[in-house]
Amino acid sequence: MVQAVAPGRALTSFLVLSALASRFCSAFVAPRLGGPAPLRAFLRRSTPTFARAAATASIPPVNAGKRPTSLMMAGEGSKTRVLFVCLGNICRSPTAEAVFKQVTSKAGDADKFEIDSCGTGGGNPSWYKEGGESYHTGDSPDARMTAAAAKRGVMLSGASRPLTPGDFDKFDLVVGMDAANTKAMSTAAEHWGKSQEAISKLRTMTSYCRSSGDVKSVPDPYYGGPQGFETVLDLLDDACQGLLEKCRAGDA
Repeated sequence: MVQAVAPGRALTSFLVLSALASRFCSAFVAPRLGGPAPLRAFLRRSTPTFARAAATASIPPVNAGKRPTSLMMAGEGSKTRVLFVCLGNICRSPTAEAVFKQVTSKAGDADKFEIDSCGTGGGNPSWYKEGGESYHTGDSPDARMTAAAAKRGVMLSGASRPLTPGDFDKFDLVVGMDAANTKAMSTAAEHWGKSQEAISKLRTMTSYCRSSGDVKSVPDPYYGGPQGFETVLDLLDDACQGLLEKCRAGDA
């Protein structure tokens, strides 16, 4: 015989199950769909009206109140924005920009990314302060770097610019070529009141390397010989492949 369940107990059970379902959706389903908004749209299409209200009412933002530890490739209709940063924005970061554009294009993912590069003052310690000058602003990429990249089919373009406060709002990942770059960005971010954004978005390029060994930085080739530019290209090709893999896996 089927035993009747008191309305109060039934409602309590339903609410408990709804809360558990909400937590499960937030933790595991939302990230795979690209965030809470796509999840809510999915639930609206696939659940009855009564259950829908309970299931969607309490879905919190992904990583709410926590430092984000990964980045998933943007969903349909949006792009993952990546900014590469070096000292002067004439050698390493414009090359990283060009290499990553080529990597994403060959993978068929070019339309999923917005990619740019900039510098941290080119050696001027007050570049980020009001009235501070950023060396190399407006300069084209280094001719030696451009030539070495062109031999591999990588075309450098654009003009040097410094990092700005708005970059921490616009970009999802801000990737420095070495520890000095990331330190300079952190210092600037603190001055601009963007420390929390810097904490969640700053990365180092070599953290994405897959087969380059225990390398800590992409070395600045500006004062070196021809081999320095080849080393930069080797490291950036490896790291950009790894970055795309991480973005696809939601672990960038």
